[in-house]
Amino acid sequence: MEPALKKEQVEAWRLFLEAHASLTRTLERELMEEHKLPLTWYDVLVQLEEAGGHLRMHELADRLLLSRSATTRFVERLESRELIERRACSEDRRGTYVVLTTVGKDALRSASPIHLAGVEEHFAERLTESDTRAMIRALTKLVS
Repeated sequence: MEPALKKEQVEAWRLFLEAHASLTRTLERELMEEHKLPLTWYDVLVQLEEAGGHLRMHELADRLLLSRSATTRFVERLESRELIERRACSEDRRGTYVVLTTVGKDALRSASPIHLAGVEEHFAERLTESDTRAMIRALTKLVS
């Protein structure tokens, strides 16, 4: 049986994907031009900062929506730039923390104004307060 999607639903889905791709490409380009920092790396630094500076490897994988092996490879790249480091977990010898380094904190502090200005210019300024509230309601339904 074929799905019974309405034309409007398909259009909404395609526009959602197009908007996401366009916005992330633009924000990535701005971060790379100014700070040589990929958007995905910036996201890792934000996730760690918001978590108090460290997360267990599996927690970071969950937040990034990556497999554990993909997260390991990803972490290795950021570690090579000294943005993060891995430390053994004292409570569980098998566990590993991913820790934001001073270099990572500095990179995040330096890149944040560019990123936030981009979010404002390419996203927030284009939506009314009503649009924003409607989007929050709709996206909340999708992630719950």
